[in-house]
Amino acid sequence: MKKDLQRKIRGQINDDYVAVYQKKSENELLELLYSEEAWQRSVAAELLLLTPETTDILLKKLQVEKALYTRLAITKKLESGDQETAKKMITYLARIGNNQHRQPIPPSKKQSFPLPRDLIARSLGRMQPAIFSTLLAALENLSVLQLSEILDAIGYMAFYQPSLATTETYQRLLKVRKTMIDQPLIQWKLVICFSAFPQSKELLLREKEFAPEARRSLRSLAKK
Repeated sequence: MKKDLQRKIRGQINDDYVAVYQKKSENELLELLYSEEAWQRSVAAELLLLTPETTDILLKKLQVEKALYTRLAITKKLESGDQETAKKMITYLARIGNNQHRQPIPPSKKQSFPLPRDLIARSLGRMQPAIFSTLLAALENLSVLQLSEILDAIGYMAFYQPSLATTETYQRLLKVRKTMIDQPLIQWKLVICFSAFPQSKELLLREKEFAPEARRSLRSLAKK
């Protein structure tokens, strides 16, 4: 019981909590989104219809939300969105929290694709494959830190949706690699991203600067 109460304080909800507010209007739910009770904020996030307006509101709320389960409720709602939702989310890459990579780190010991650390990148990577083209279209218009995060989203989605790992997309990523040749963070993130692209094997075998990461990517490719 004590654990349940602690989770509720952190915003965890169940169907019973949601049912109480099922018939609330949009305005009432928006008001609930700013409740002092985290679980009520989670209910609001779950029940709100995702529109351009509510997307903006949820993204701004996510910037300041501290309760774990409420953050999860908001990101889950955003993940249900479409390409227009994704476009809005992309502008928030590297702007929420401070858990993003600022420099290369040692390779993950996991063989699966590393879970993106940026909240928005993680959610983008979990969205429907229909938004993949939106991610690719943003590659040329982002800051270095945002580019670093969107590469995580692209790699994550392509890793779990192999049909997206096309030669055309790989060639687009190679252009980024060439353009950002003086950015170690981007070069490292691309080596990780390439673990979703079988076309990258020869390049990974030749990789020198991030050889340990390249070996991890090659092991991931070998298991696919």
